Amino acid sequence: MIFKTDTEELTEKAVPDYAIKKIEKHYEGNKEVGGRISSNGGVTSISYGEIGEKTVSMDEKHAVAKANEWISTAFKGFDISLLDNINPIVGDMCKTELSDESEESIIGYRIEYPNVYNDVRIQYEGISVLLDDSGILYGKIEWNEYEEIDLPVNNEATQYMDFNQSKILMTNVVIEEYKELGLDENSEEARLVNNVELVFTDNGKEEYIPVWYYEMEDGRAYYVNCFDGQVTTL
Repeated sequence: MIFKTDTEELTEKAVPDYAIKKIEKHYEGNKEVGGRISSNGGVTSISYGEIGEKTVSMDEKHAVAKANEWISTAFKGFDISLLDNINPIVGDMCKTELSDESEESIIGYRIEYPNVYNDVRIQYEGISVLLDDSGILYGKIEWNEYEEIDLPVNNEATQYMDFNQSKILMTNVVIEEYKELGLDENSEEARLVNNVELVFTDNGKEEYIPVWYYEMEDGRAYYVNCFDGQVTTL
């Protein structure tokens, strides 16, 4: 496998030897911050408007500070200190000017705080904020609490899949898939990994289990179950 990101930290990542169970929480939007508030299941969102076309004057640090200030009052009952030990994921919202020499400018930022349990991300859960120089444009929260539960498999038979073991399993799966499609399994395209991380994901049985999440450059995505090594195509 060819990785676009540094994987050294992943080789030292301890795989949880437990599953977790969700304790549902719901946070209402604070009407005092304005915007259009909507709720769907455990997700609450607040919308203000569309992103503009102008290049922003603020940098990532100031964008995070503005997002944090808004989050602190946007959702009733949410404890902002929960974010103290979580590094925000900052994404640039860009616009490309087409000319003889194309230029890309940043017109906004997306700030994301993933919910985590013991330093492992709960996939698809957290807080997301979109903003530009005019202010906050959109924000949403889905943030539950979790507790450890017994493993959904036999403890004695369980062999926890670390990162290096997951690489071997993924390599075998990719080779077989490309062979079945009549494609070159040794091509760079087949083996290029855009992102990989250890996450908790819902197994459909009201349990969240640790998996290695692989996102390939060509758009394919996989889970490698840390308990039984099963590889699932998403």
